[in-house]
Amino acid sequence: MKKIIESYKRKLAGEEGWVLKRGADLRIALCYPNIYAIGMANLGFQAMYEIFNNIPDVSCERVFLPDSIRSLRVSKGSGYDQALLDGRASDTLMVDEMGEYERTRTSLLSLESQTKLRDFDVISFSISFETDYVNMARMLQMSGVPVWAKDRTKHDPLIVMGGAASFLNPEPIAEFTDVIAVGEGEILGPKLIDVLMENGTKEEILLALARQGRGFYVPSLYDVSYHDDGTVAAYTPLEEGVPLRVGRAVSAENPKEGSLRRAIRRGQKDIVEQLKGDEVFAPSTTIWAPQAEMGDRFLIEISRGCSQGCRFCWAGYNYWPPRVVPARDILAKAAAWRGKTDKIGLVSTAVCDHPEISEILQGLRAMDYRISVSSLRLDQISEELLDALVESRDQQIAVAPETGSDRLRRVINKNLTNDEIVDICGAVFDRGMLTVKLYMMVGLPTETDEDLAEMITLVERIKDRMLEAGRRFGRAGKIIPSLNGLVPKPNTPFQWEPICGEKELKRRLKWVSKNLARIPNVEVRAMSARIAHEQALFSSGDRRIARVIEATARLKGDLNAALRETQIDPDFHTGRRRSYDEILPWEIVNSGLSREFMQREDERAHEARSTAPCPSVNQCTRCGVCPTTWLAEAPNGLVQLQAFATQPGVLPLLSI
Repeated sequence: MKKIIESYKRKLAGEEGWVLKRGADLRIALCYPNIYAIGMANLGFQAMYEIFNNIPDVSCERVFLPDSIRSLRVSKGSGYDQALLDGRASDTLMVDEMGEYERTRTSLLSLESQTKLRDFDVISFSISFETDYVNMARMLQMSGVPVWAKDRTKHDPLIVMGGAASFLNPEPIAEFTDVIAVGEGEILGPKLIDVLMENGTKEEILLALARQGRGFYVPSLYDVSYHDDGTVAAYTPLEEGVPLRVGRAVSAENPKEGSLRRAIRRGQKDIVEQLKGDEVFAPSTTIWAPQAEMGDRFLIEISRGCSQGCRFCWAGYNYWPPRVVPARDILAKAAAWRGKTDKIGLVSTAVCDHPEISEILQGLRAMDYRISVSSLRLDQISEELLDALVESRDQQIAVAPETGSDRLRRVINKNLTNDEIVDICGAVFDRGMLTVKLYMMVGLPTETDEDLAEMITLVERIKDRMLEAGRRFGRAGKIIPSLNGLVPKPNTPFQWEPICGEKELKRRLKWVSKNLARIPNVEVRAMSARIAHEQALFSSGDRRIARVIEATARLKGDLNAALRETQIDPDFHTGRRRSYDEILPWEIVNSGLSREFMQREDERAHEARSTAPCPSVNQCTRCGVCPTTWLAEAPNGLVQLQAFATQPGVLPLLSI
């Protein structure tokens, strides 16, 4: 146990901005079900830490899946070097936290105070990826808290789950969880605390949360019945006032991307100011953690959702309507962090869609920030953004052609041609950025071997264009195709589609990889078909998959052994085309997207017909999100997030 505590204290010594509140009435353990370096790069996780700790009488500490043996790098001046015995910033320590936990049988501890996880009042998991469901079960097992909700008593902590996966498909971990926060945490976090403070028993708390009308799903208050063929028959609420479906809660209505863009273009200054009137909480780096992934830069979310409607993209659809953070709020936060770093990362599904992107870039460049972006939509790469990236001395840019076939791009509703893609990549190369990462998918609906061959041709054309530009710069770059198997996601038009069979997907990935690897200056990276099928099982399964997840965690990650033990057939959940009449497990959550819209988009995909982007304006009835989310059933307290600020009377903080 001593080595674990020493490792945790070294991590804290390398951070700036963490807090520890003493004497709080309510103690929350905020858990990220992956290792520290990955968790601390997650803006949603950092945002909830900030929100919880700024509520009076609440103390929030972090908990991570323990690191296995790895190198902990030390940033000079971070403070971490002061924790080293010899004080040298170049020292490297090998810490096997997981091995120490297993050797000493220590109960899982929090980072800030090294308190046992089971001693907190609330254990709140922030889960962005369904593959981390197994890690959630593993962390509960390590803590001594019963994994199954039915086995816990009033003496055990309340188990809460939130994060992006909560409105993807929470059903595979529903029976582990007391309450699932469905939607965006900026608004649900404070509401959760209100209900916890105002109610006494666990039963009273859960019923009060379920009766909020939207935003909180309490699995134990629903009975799930099945047809003889194994499909879901019904979700039946067990208490009066519990909704038939749980609506997604969204943190802020405005400013909508399309409305703001149009007002700016038309010079309607009064409307622009009205749309930007409310301060918007912009999730951003709260704790400076140089040891984390991308820990050397300030990260800030500039927008949410994407207007394009690519039919495979869960992030695009489930954050509709697209909304933006006003430039003034982004630049204010960036200015406050400039003293710590000269690097900034703009986080968004579509950076260049921001109506004020020019103002943002100009402001950041005036502060001498080196700007990076997560990835770029090919048809929205601007000259100004390319200039900013060149100034930042970025040698690599990531774009997403998705496939090499113009026809398949119409299937997935990505409206670009190969000629346009080559021209856009050429503009990047002509600025001296000669290395491009290409995100591409295999296993798309209606895909043929001819489509796969077109992927090879497209990469060859992009490589030739890179070499042409490289001759002027006296050097060559690389083309890095990143191949992934399509995993059909809930709440997208492809939610009815089966995943390409594992053997066939493996064949396609191998064929494409082999042929791309023959091209000079091309470096291929490919996911395995097995991993794609694991993702599909955890993203598309129903409550019965919880048995597989629990067994996988108990068997130290052996999914095949877990499937043998539970006798669950994964093909039933991933390998069949679902009927449009079938009740889908994830439909217990109402994302606001109408079934008719989604079905129409799936049908258009099979006809290779594209659909115009989401207009993202205040009055729209196309997909159903805006009327259901903003104008109809949502309770007032769960629609519009007001400015988030530290409230008076907060307990004293131990600021580091």
